[in-house]
Amino acid sequence: MSDCVLALCGTQCACGGSNPTHPVSRPALPAPRSKLLWIGDDLDGTLAEHIWTPENPTSAIGDPIPQNVTKLEELRAAGYKPVIHTSRPWTDYEAIEAWLSYHNIPFKAIQCGKPLYVLYVDDRGRHASAESWLP
Repeated sequence: MSDCVLALCGTQCACGGSNPTHPVSRPALPAPRSKLLWIGDDLDGTLAEHIWTPENPTSAIGDPIPQNVTKLEELRAAGYKPVIHTSRPWTDYEAIEAWLSYHNIPFKAIQCGKPLYVLYVDDRGRHASAESWLP
């Protein structure tokens, strides 16, 4: 019984669910990945031409920046999971999702409302103009 855990009975239990504390054998959890796969990517000024600013908080999104969309596609093809991370409010979520889908830009998730700083300093940053965004 050392490899069994107590769980609610039903899906893998021979008793058919009649014993709610029946020990059920579970497969081992997978090992953690050897590398992080999430890639954070800004929207305005990185994937889209700048239209939105704190002084002009429009829901409109500029045209795609083709060379940066290509870099994002390269990341996705390499197995990374792009998360679009923007200072825009959550009320713009559906407009962002529609824009990304319309332009066939790959993404795994969208996160809105990151902190607005004059400058964000980070040791893991990659500038949008870098030749490649691969880690």
